[in-house]
Amino acid sequence: MTEMNNISQKETNSQTSSNILTQEFNLDFIPLGISENRAGNYDNYLRTSIYHIMKMKKMLREFQTPLENENTFKIFKAKNYSKDKKILLLDLDETLIHADFMEECPENQKDKYDAIISFYTEEPNNENTNNENSDNNTTDDESKDESREKMLYKVGIFLRPKVKEFLQEISKYFDIGIFTASLPEYADAAINYLDPEEKIIKFRLYRNHCVNVGGLIKVKDLNILGDICLDKIVLLDNNIYSFANQLSNGILINSFFGDKNDDELSNVTKYLIEYIFPSADIRKVNEQFFGFETILKALEKINF
Repeated sequence: MTEMNNISQKETNSQTSSNILTQEFNLDFIPLGISENRAGNYDNYLRTSIYHIMKMKKMLREFQTPLENENTFKIFKAKNYSKDKKILLLDLDETLIHADFMEECPENQKDKYDAIISFYTEEPNNENTNNENSDNNTTDDESKDESREKMLYKVGIFLRPKVKEFLQEISKYFDIGIFTASLPEYADAAINYLDPEEKIIKFRLYRNHCVNVGGLIKVKDLNILGDICLDKIVLLDNNIYSFANQLSNGILINSFFGDKNDDELSNVTKYLIEYIFPSADIRKVNEQFFGFETILKALEKINF
């Protein structure tokens, strides 16, 4: 496939184009927030965000900058998957769960949440970093080690209704991976809660696997799964910008913020099993059903 033939070139891209993406490249629009992707606002969210994607791709072409990984395009080798199965990539936040980062002590309101997860992150140690009497002969690595300390975080999470049943059922048909724009420490704690025996979720991709466009958009370029053909990969996400580089591979689900009456996963399960699973090329089925690429091309004809 053409996408696969381009991988070796992507792996050798220079840091220059990366700098354009993360520093010099300024978007002339403000991406819609995920709260805009809600029931009753689907059409507005869809057309506005695809219009943004069209403008973003045009600007990247003008910079002669491919939509690539923010460092260099490094292929992620998914080890635990069956080559005779299709790959279902799942976003985490506002797709499977909603995390409440605003509550500093979730234990005080533990009945409010479905679960409370704990994880450690490394934080700058101000005492060390501001110490003017520190030994100037220490190496950079030693300095980094001394200037950081592990901090424990606890976060209350809400589970999307029927999420565990969804994972159990859909794993019979697909190999499942998580592709999140979150940091690994938090994401792993949430994923481990959803799949404590590590039997359902085969592999995990995090923020560092995303393409950072202008510091505002994290794109999940599916070419990162270099040895898997794109006709076998589908991404379920509440943020359409996430699959901007492969619109026909994406399924857009409404954002979840804790609504106990949400029934999106039941609807998605039916679509995945009845339409995506038996398809020879998931992109053709997805495009017939959602038409994201069709909308993009129509907007390009009107605007350029």
